[in-house]
Amino acid sequence: MTSSKNWRNINLFGATEIARVCGVYEITEMQYIPGTKFKIKVLERAKEDFIAIPNVSFRISDNTVDGMAGLGRTEEEALEDALRWFMEELMKRTDWSPNDFEWDDPIEF
Repeated sequence: MTSSKNWRNINLFGATEIARVCGVYEITEMQYIPGTKFKIKVLERAKEDFIAIPNVSFRISDNTVDGMAGLGRTEEEALEDALRWFMEELMKRTDWSPNDFEWDDPIEF
């Protein structure tokens, strides 16, 4: 007997949300980012949309981390949205230092 369930409608046993990784992209940026590369992980959410999360964030003026992410109806839209805002934010300054960035745990990416 074949089950009609897919990952979007499985029993979460009390958990509140499920998503699956549909892609991890390595981006090369030679001018501003220390180390020149960062990654963006794209998740497909059960709500049938996508979120793209970089493994690096910007520290803002009060030393908190921005936590921005790209959104879209497709994997590509979310990835492009994340790249758009990330690169726009990056190009607002020319005096970046390594302390201006917060990197996620490499194991997560």
